[in-house]
Formats: sequence, structure tokens, C-alpha cells
Amino acid sequence: MKINILVIGMLFCSAGTYAQNMFSMSSLHPADTLRSESHEQALRYPSLRQASVTTDLFGSGHFESKLNGKDFSSGESRNARISSFFSIPISSWDGNVIGATIYHNQQFFNIREANNQLAAPRVNKGDISKSTLGLSLNFSRTDAIFHTPVIYSAVFTGLSDNLSSVRRFNFNGSISFPLTHTPDEYFSVGALVLIDPSAPSPVLPVVNYFRKLNSSGLQLILDFPQGASLKQALSRKAWIYVGTTANTYASFFKSGDPALPGHFSYNTIEFKTGPGFEYLLGQYVVLGVSGGVNSIASARTIAKGSNYNDAFIKTTGKSVPYGEFRISLLSF
Repeated sequence: MKINILVIGMLFCSAGTYAQNMFSMSSLHPADTLRSESHEQALRYPSLRQASVTTDLFGSGHFESKLNGKDFSSGESRNARISSFFSIPISSWDGNVIGATIYHNQQFFNIREANNQLAAPRVNKGDISKSTLGLSLNFSRTDAIFHTPVIYSAVFTGLSDNLSSVRRFNFNGSISFPLTHTPDEYFSVGALVLIDPSAPSPVLPVVNYFRKLNSSGLQLILDFPQGASLKQALSRKAWIYVGTTANTYASFFKSGDPALPGHFSYNTIEFKTGPGFEYLLGQYVVLGVSGGVNSIASARTIAKGSNYNDAFIKTTGKSVPYGEFRISLLSF
């Protein structure tokens, strides 16, 4: 693959797959949820739904990048992303839940302007599409320590850009202590351990808080570090909300250029902020539309076998507007 095509994928303000999400805490909820509550929980937390297909369109944004500390390239880029996942329940018994999730992400990039500061490698204007696949095995268990409820969870994820090999294995392990659990309020605290080369920290605090603020359906939802929102029911099947969600993404590349590692990945940490609307169509189909500002907290290119602090390309980009459409399925 030519170097200009390889580098295009490294420089966008957003890229990757939902499968790599280091902040994913979907295993924190199911084992702590009564069967009668599962429908409401899936409406509250999109990561608990059976399946989802999401299309994101991003506005044009400016990027600047450094290669091994030297000014590398800058310019204007624009992209789009189609992400999907499908969750498969495997087994549940005595407070234990096992499931699997299949992910796919298709990215469409467009470099509109490129200013190169180095003779090689170079970034050229053009288009590229990139596919990433993922498979996760999820486990969670509800137990008690000295009569205090506790939830253990583990998520093993394999990522690739094809069906013949695995490019990366990630592990998320967490422990959470539910302190309050009523129909109107839920509060838990804990910690999330990340074995992930693209993670800036190996341990993060976990805070999950939900509260119904009034009788008209206004809800406060905090799922740190994944996001926070205020959600208002318009009817029994329609909601509006405003909030921020955090996600991480990865895409994988192979280089034949001696100036670059043979295998590397481009990794971003992104924040979406803005309003949205969801509508329950029938019993199981949820339609959603949202928009606002997409911001990049971190964009790093990491050689295979290296980690976050060893990134050889660091990219910064201005926040850009985005629009999103999502169709998802609740558990049957």
C-alpha cells in the first residue's frame, strides 16, 4: 500500500471502531439488573442493546501532526463513519452473565488539503475507506463482600482489519459497589483496569449514577468515564436528551516504508457533545438522531508492541460539527 494512503488514515480527527472502546462498561449493568428492568436499562444505556447501526457525518476540520517530535503535516480533512454491533447472550446462572459482542466499523476519509513539512513520508489529498472488526467476550458476576453487593466484570476483545488474523487483544476488568438501588435512583462506585496499549492510564475510577429528577420524566444519567446526560421523556415512546459521550477508536496499518514501523495503529479518544432525540418504534426498535460537536482529546499512532506514551505520530485537530443517525434493537 502506498505511503500517502497509509498516512491518510492516521491524521483524521476521528477514526476506528466501537469494539476498541476502552471505556466500555456494559458488563457492569446486566448482572445487577432484574429481568423486569432489562427493557428500561437498555433504553437508558445504548451499550446494553441487542444490536445497533450508527452513521456519523463529520464537518471539515484542521489537523496538525508531529512525527518523532518534528512537524510532519497539517491540512484539512473530513470523514464519515458507519459502526455496528450485535450482542449475543450466551449463558446466565446464579448472578453470572456471559455474552459475546461482534463489532464492525467502516470509515470514509477525505483529505482536502495537505501541507507537508518533511520530504518523506508525505500526505496527499485523496480518499480512503478503512474497515475494522472486533469480537468481545463479556463476563459479569454479582456477589457480596461482608454483606455489601459487588459486581465483577471482565471484557476480552480481539481486534483486526480482516478475517484471517488478530491485530490486538484488549482486556477491561472492573469492580463496582452498588450503594443505592431504588426505582428512582441508582448509585455505584468502583474501578476499571485497562490492559490496552492505547490507554493513557491503566486504571480509571468508575461512577454510575442515575436519578429521576421529577415526575415529568426528567432523568440524570452519569456513567463515568463513558459519559453523562440529561434525558427528558416527551411521551411513553419518545425522549430528548443533551450530554457528552466518550469513546476510543483504533485502526490498523501495514507499512513498506523504512521510515515507519512495519505494523502500527492509529488511536483516538473522542468526545461527542450535543442534543439528541430517540423514538421507540414498536416494542424493540429505537430510532435516534443527534448532533453537536466532536472533539479529539488524543490522537496517537503507535507501533505494534508499543504503548500510548511511545506514539511516534501525535496529531491534534480542532473540534468539528457532527450529525448522527442510529437504529438499534432492544433485547428480545
